[in-house]
Amino acid sequence: MKNYALTKLLLHLSLAICLACLVSAKAQTAPVEIKHAPGDFVVVNGAKLWYESEGKGEPFLLIAGGPGSAHYFEPFFSVLAASNRLIYLDAFGRGKSERAKSAKEYTFERDVEDIEGLRKALGLGKINLLGHSYGGMVAQGYALKYPDSVKRLVLADTLFSAEMWQANNDSCNYELRNNTPKSGGK
Repeated sequence: MKNYALTKLLLHLSLAICLACLVSAKAQTAPVEIKHAPGDFVVVNGAKLWYESEGKGEPFLLIAGGPGSAHYFEPFFSVLAASNRLIYLDAFGRGKSERAKSAKEYTFERDVEDIEGLRKALGLGKINLLGHSYGGMVAQGYALKYPDSVKRLVLADTLFSAEMWQANNDSCNYELRNNTPKSGGK
């Protein structure tokens, strides 16, 4: 009986919090606008790529995940612009960057080569890289191929291979099957 009462209380609290969030969101009259750093196009490997840059200091390139996502780090990383030149990239086929004429043009190898092409086009020496999710795989591929061009490598919520990605998905599916009754578990 105690568990039922506790469960009911937690459910009511959760609903109250959700309702408060909805009311708060509805109360906002204007959408929140993200202030973007100045940007420009640069031609890399025959395609126009969009990047934005803010700050001064060591170059720090942020590679978004997806694959398929435009950069999404602003304004969350802007505080680092006090001591770094932050470079936000819309990789080939993403965000404002040019699109491929054929899906065959989208490859992991192309993503890695575009990082090197961007580094050269912007006249950067050694760079610091942050790769998130799929961007972490690209950052690792870049660091392995161009180790002399990397000063620091930061990986966030990433993995190191497609096989690891599949193993993670298999593990999640196993846990769902075996620990949640509504999804076919015991």
